[in-house]
Amino acid sequence: MLEIGAFPFLLKKGKIQIIIITSTSGKSWILPKGHPENHLNKSQVAELETYEEAGVKGTIINSKLRKEFKWDEDNMLIIYPLLIKDILDTWPEQDIRERRLVSIKKALNMVTKKEHIKAIKYFSTPEMIKKLTKGNLKTA
Repeated sequence: MLEIGAFPFLLKKGKIQIIIITSTSGKSWILPKGHPENHLNKSQVAELETYEEAGVKGTIINSKLRKEFKWDEDNMLIIYPLLIKDILDTWPEQDIRERRLVSIKKALNMVTKKEHIKAIKYFSTPEMIKKLTKGNLKTA
């Protein structure tokens, strides 16, 4: 099974913050993600899922920075870095999910799925933060 998601981030007070959401069961915190859709490319799926599940509009800043996480022979998660442009007051899945804008440290303490933790760690290394923020961010 292939899942496609996003690492939705912004720079707030000089620090990277990310949006995390609850699973549909409400029992765990995850990154926004979904399944491939025939009419969309993978980065468009990541943007769409982030809008539907987290109420965030943004842009995949560099699709080459995506990362694949395979956790067994049949399952893979592809995560794209998504620069947050707007956090909406209403969104399609607001009645079934909670969302939070949190620090990397807090996200790592809240998120429980191993591949999502790996994605957060991957995108929050100093080298990656430099690539993500280079010419892309304004301080909120």
